[in-house]
Amino acid sequence: MFGLKESLKAAHWRWLALLLAAALVASACGGGDGGADGAAEATAVAGTSSSAGGDGAPAAGGEGGDGAQPGADPDSGQGEGAPEDASGAESAAADAPEAAMEPQYGGTLVVGLEAETANGLNPVNAQAAVSGHILFRALYDTLTIEGADGEMIPNLLESFSSNDDFTEWTLTLRPGINFHDGTPADSAALKRHFEEQVKGTLTGVLISDWDIQAIEIAGDLSVKLVLGRPYASLPAFLGSHLGYLGAPSMHDMGPQGAARNPIGTGPFILQEWISGEVTRMERNPDYWRTDAEGRQLPYLDALEFRPIPDSDGRFAALRSGDLDASSVNTGDRIDDYNEQFKTYWQEDRYSETSFLLLNNAKPPLDNEEFRRALAQCTDREASSDLRWDGQAPATGPFSPRTPGYLADTGFPDYDPEAGRAAIARLGVTDLDLGTTQDSDNLLNTEQIAFMWGDCGLDVNITQVDQAELITNAVFGNFSAFIWRQHEGYDLSTERVWWHSKFGQGIALNFGRIDNPKIDAALDEALTTTDRDRLRELAEDVNRAFGESVHHIWFYDSNWLFATHDRVHGVDNLTLDDGAEHLKIFSGRVFLTEAWIEQ
Repeated sequence: MFGLKESLKAAHWRWLALLLAAALVASACGGGDGGADGAAEATAVAGTSSSAGGDGAPAAGGEGGDGAQPGADPDSGQGEGAPEDASGAESAAADAPEAAMEPQYGGTLVVGLEAETANGLNPVNAQAAVSGHILFRALYDTLTIEGADGEMIPNLLESFSSNDDFTEWTLTLRPGINFHDGTPADSAALKRHFEEQVKGTLTGVLISDWDIQAIEIAGDLSVKLVLGRPYASLPAFLGSHLGYLGAPSMHDMGPQGAARNPIGTGPFILQEWISGEVTRMERNPDYWRTDAEGRQLPYLDALEFRPIPDSDGRFAALRSGDLDASSVNTGDRIDDYNEQFKTYWQEDRYSETSFLLLNNAKPPLDNEEFRRALAQCTDREASSDLRWDGQAPATGPFSPRTPGYLADTGFPDYDPEAGRAAIARLGVTDLDLGTTQDSDNLLNTEQIAFMWGDCGLDVNITQVDQAELITNAVFGNFSAFIWRQHEGYDLSTERVWWHSKFGQGIALNFGRIDNPKIDAALDEALTTTDRDRLRELAEDVNRAFGESVHHIWFYDSNWLFATHDRVHGVDNLTLDDGAEHLKIFSGRVFLTEAWIEQ
C-alpha cells in the first residue's frame, strides 16, 4: 500500500528520495526553482554570488555582461511563490539601488529558455509555450497589457472602447509607429492583423468565438470590430496571441514564410534563427518607446535565446556563465538560485496552476468515478513534501488572491483505500502517463506512477519534447500528463480552455471537458465587466471542477527569473501615466528595458 500518511511508508518513497539525490549529484547542479509562500512582487533579490555563477564570467557571445531573462509555459513541473528571503524589507533594499542606477547601452543578453518554439515565430500559427511568448514580446508589441490592478490597459493601442452591450469594439493604435520594415502600423495593418487571425489554425479557433460580423476601418489608426455576440473581455485577449501585431508584408509571405521572417513593431529585430540552438535578435534602432526619463529604448544591442529543455542543464549553464539568465519553474534549488543569483519572482496572485491534465473524453478517464479514484490515489501532500517544499496543494485552477479562489471546492481528499476499491470495481488495469524530456518532470511523473501503482494500475510513462506534448494536447493524443496553465486573470480568457464548444477536433479545451455548469458560467462572463459577479462565476467554475474531478490539482506555480548581478531592468516597461503591469506574469517578460552593467 502506497501511503506516506503516517510513516512515509517505505520503499517507494525512500527510492524516490534516493533517485532525487542521485539526479542532483549526477547533474552537478539541479534544475528548477519553485518557491515558498508569499511571493515577492517581481522584486529583484541580490544573491551572494559566492560560487560559480554570480556575476562572474562574461556570457558566451555576450558583449559585456551576464544577466538576462528567460521563459517557459504549459506543461511539466512547476514552482510556486517566492521564498521568504525574497519578501519584505530585504526585497525593498535589494530593489532600491537598481532603481537609482543609470541604465547603460550596449551588450548582448544571453537567455536560457526551457523550450524551442519549433513551428516558428508567426503568432498566428505558433504553438507557443512561455518561451515563445518571451520571444514574441521582444519582436512584437502586444496591443494591450495586463495591468497590476486587474484591468487590461492599452499598450500598442492608444485606446479601446465598446458599445453598451459589448458587441462593437473600437481599437485605436498609437500614432507614428512603424514596423521593422519601415511600413506604418496603421488601421490597414490592424485590419489585416485580425483577418489573418481569423484564418490561423489555432488563433482561428480562438477568434471564432467572437463571431466577427465585420472589420471596419474607422480612421487612419482605428478599426471597429462588429461582433455577433457580446464579448466584454475582448481586450484581455489582446495581450497574448491575438495581440501580437505583425506587418502586412510578413503575412504576404504566407504562414510558413512569416514563421521564419517575423516583422513586428517590437524593440528587437530577428537576425538569425537556428532551430533548437539559438535565436538572435538585434536592437531596433527606430523603436517607438522611451523610458521614464525619455531615453530611447531598448538599451541592449542584442538578445540571444538558447533552448535548454533540461532544467538541470539550464542551471549548470547559468552557473558556468554560458547563460546570463534562466527561467525557473520547478520545485528544486530555490535556495541555490536565491543565494547565487539575482532572482525576480512573479507575485503571489494570478499564478498558473500545476496540475495533472486528464483527457475527459478518453476511456477510462471519461468516467467521473474513475477520475475521482485517481484523485483519491494521489497523495498531493506527500508529493509536495518531496518536490514542492511542503506547499499546500492547490484546491482548483485559481490561486489565492485570484478571483474564483476557494479554500474548499469539493475536490476529493487522499483516500487510497477508496480509490483502490473503485479502480478494482471498474476493472481498469492500466493507464498511460506522458511527460517531457526534462529530468524534473520525469521524476514528478514517476512519483505519480508509483502512487497509482499502489492502487492497482500498471502505468506506462512516455516522454516527448514540449512541442510534441502541446501538439498531443491539441489533438487529444494523450491520457494524462502534468501541465501548467490557468492564471485566472480574466475568467473569459479561460473560456477556450474549458468550454465544451472548444473540446472537439483541434481543441483548445485540451481536457475535452463537457460540464453544463462550467459552460453556463463562462457564457455569462462574456456579458459583464462587474467584478463581483465575475468572481462569483469563477467560484461556480471552481466548484464544478472540484465536484467532477476534471483534473487533479497540484500546486500554484509562480515563475522565477534568475540573472547575474550585472543585469538590470528585468520586465520593466514604462507605461502611460505611471501605470504598472503585472511582472513576470505567467513567466512572460518584456526585455525592452533590460540592460547590462558594463
